[in-house]
Amino acid sequence: MHSGSQAHDLIEKADPVAGTGFWRTWRSIAFAPAGDGQRRRRGSDGVRLAAAVLVLVVCVLIIRYDSRIDRAIVQVLHPPPRSITWLVTVVYQAGSAGVVVVLIGLVLLARRWVAARDLALSAVGAAVVSVILVVLLGGHGGRPAGVAIGGYQLSFPVLRIALFAAVAVVALPYLARSAQRLIEIFIALVALATAVGGHGLPLNVAGSLAIGWGVAAAVRLGFGSPLGLPSADDVRLLLAELGIRAGHLTPAPRQVWGVAKFQAEELHPPGVAGANGGAAAGRLDIAVYGRDAADARLLTKLGRFVFYRASGPSLTITRLQQVEHEAYLTLRAARAGVAVPEVAEAGKAGPSGDALLVGRRPAGRAVLALPDADAAEISDAWLDDLYRQLLALRSARIAHGGISGDALLADLVTQTAVLTDFRNAAVTASPGQLDRDLAGAIAATAVAVGPDRAAGAAARCLPPDVLRDALQHLQRAALDPALRGSLRGHRGLLEDVRQRAAEAASIEVPALIEPRRVSWPTLIMVIGTLVGGWALVGVLIDVSQSFDTVIGANWLWVALAFILAQLAYVASAVEAVGSVAGPLPLGRTVAVEVANSFSALAGGQPAVFATRVRFFQTQGYDASVALSSGAIMTISSWMATAVLVVCSLPFAWGSLDVKVTPQSGGDSKLVWIILAVVVLVAVLAGLVLAVPRLRRLAAAKIVPKARDVWSNLTLVARSPRKLVMLLGGSFAAELLVAMALSVSLRAFDDHLRLPVLIVVIMLAAVIGGVAPSPGGMGVVEAGMILGLTAAGVGEADATAAVFIQRLFTSYLPPIWGWLTLVWMRRREYL
Repeated sequence: MHSGSQAHDLIEKADPVAGTGFWRTWRSIAFAPAGDGQRRRRGSDGVRLAAAVLVLVVCVLIIRYDSRIDRAIVQVLHPPPRSITWLVTVVYQAGSAGVVVVLIGLVLLARRWVAARDLALSAVGAAVVSVILVVLLGGHGGRPAGVAIGGYQLSFPVLRIALFAAVAVVALPYLARSAQRLIEIFIALVALATAVGGHGLPLNVAGSLAIGWGVAAAVRLGFGSPLGLPSADDVRLLLAELGIRAGHLTPAPRQVWGVAKFQAEELHPPGVAGANGGAAAGRLDIAVYGRDAADARLLTKLGRFVFYRASGPSLTITRLQQVEHEAYLTLRAARAGVAVPEVAEAGKAGPSGDALLVGRRPAGRAVLALPDADAAEISDAWLDDLYRQLLALRSARIAHGGISGDALLADLVTQTAVLTDFRNAAVTASPGQLDRDLAGAIAATAVAVGPDRAAGAAARCLPPDVLRDALQHLQRAALDPALRGSLRGHRGLLEDVRQRAAEAASIEVPALIEPRRVSWPTLIMVIGTLVGGWALVGVLIDVSQSFDTVIGANWLWVALAFILAQLAYVASAVEAVGSVAGPLPLGRTVAVEVANSFSALAGGQPAVFATRVRFFQTQGYDASVALSSGAIMTISSWMATAVLVVCSLPFAWGSLDVKVTPQSGGDSKLVWIILAVVVLVAVLAGLVLAVPRLRRLAAAKIVPKARDVWSNLTLVARSPRKLVMLLGGSFAAELLVAMALSVSLRAFDDHLRLPVLIVVIMLAAVIGGVAPSPGGMGVVEAGMILGLTAAGVGEADATAAVFIQRLFTSYLPPIWGWLTLVWMRRREYL
């Protein structure tokens, strides 16, 4: 084994600059390893960007409708005690300005030019977003004129904090873990000092931090973020410090967050074998747990706990604990009779205290990395050996936790299987964990050798009750992320192998177990409901302030508005009947459209689609017809809306008084926000069409469905009656909604021409389409009130009329929609 001085000599010879004492020391303390410049776009940055936008929207909504939160917090925080006023000032100044200057200086001194680029882009992006919001919201930050809170500046956001947050957050991936923690502490302290010192209101500070966080996430999404992994030369030096000599060291094809995986050839010590430094002694697998290892394990554990019923492997705190855990489980698996890599060395090395696990890999290659010709050589003996080892692990109550094509090796000479990468393994595993290992093996072998052989091997090697339990977990959400990536392009493979395996074992296909606690659509719907509910509270507050106006309505017009709103469901049913070539009973179709008013509120468009598919199946149609019918109805509705808006604009343009001067109110500015959203959507669509990769991806997703829609549409178009029902129902549904708003205005002795109302409803629909709340609830109302007031209707009358129209089109229908849904299920129409 090499001594510490010998390892130091190797470092000096490999990198003279890095080897100089002070220079290397301060860089290793301040920055993560630059490595080979590896970068990756992370899905978590997309989540961060979405969360930042959500926080920003919530802050703007709260500021717009109520300042009590700011007032309550300010009363507690401001002014600070005299004895610590100087400390608050120092933290604010040194944090918001000093940290930025220090970060820029360190980046330039270390010559990290890519990091400098990211810092500059984030600062510019935060400045642009902040200036746009200041212009749109005005000097009062969106608050009503005349509001004053304790001498604070009301402008939103706080530019200095937004710039500080953007620069600090975007720098985090480049920093060492200790430096990261220091910057994160400074972010929290600066935010607190800003509010305590009177430099920004609490909600303004929160919104400013969200801007910086979101801009930094957007920059990382655009350019990727550094992995913080060591280079091959760095890993070679770390191995030398542990007494292992390696050559031909290369990164593994697939990396995971927090762990740098390398492959190498082990060399004999000089003088033992070979010349010029030794000869190759075997293959090595090296796992380097670096700076992000603990964060990766913690956040992965937390994420799985929130979204999945099984939260994954046990939580470890330090990098060394993770290495010890993986080495221990590897040794336990070997003791149980499983072919695993030999643990060659485990420990900490290097100035950053990286933890390494080195294993000697047996002969064999990753199953899903084999060329098609070699994969065809995988015999039934290899499949039998794989399941024998998995059952041995099961008997020892050890769950691998990460069965994928990378973790399964195939030796085509001896036809034996090897299991590697016990990073996510667990002892005393639950039955569910053990079943998911078998499900992963079935899925991986189905990709490698086809569903028929994979199903046959599973049925041949697994007892029927064990196979039944494994098939319950054979779904994408229950599999390892690496294996889910391998399943791309194999649509329907898992369901196919489930059917084949159950048939081969002469058992019924078991029902799938839902592995998720919360799905992404449900989470988005919940968040959207909260946003829409908050906006709806603002509308209801305005309605309560106009209560006398609502009470004074002409109730005959109100009754007519109710009738017109319900007739819109009949028109939608006529459209649905016209969207398929075959027959559909109109009465039941009307009931389905009414029931979907509840389905849309409860589960959004997926629930509407599921209800419609079930109805079509009871009427003798398959799911593809239901899908194409929905697409045809959507296209028809878009066409009807486009034609009505184009025809209405010339008549409505002169009636809408939209001011664009700097003195105009927040409502008129919202129009420009709407137009900006429309332009943004158009730009994104243009990017999809312009970028070849995105264009091919969109074509791969859209073209097959478009063919089904086109074939069904050609059948519908051959029948003039069906075509009239389809288009007539679309136009009638749009006109009935507009007429319901018209008679709601009549109830308060107001009148607007129908073209004006169509344009107003279109603007509101654009806003509601952007909001993720069910039906745009709360957001659509604000857009409609905006449009009516711009057309000259008094705010009180506009609020009351919109409330009545939405009451009959959105608020009340889910009640009888639920009753209709229950009735249809009892009659077995659904």
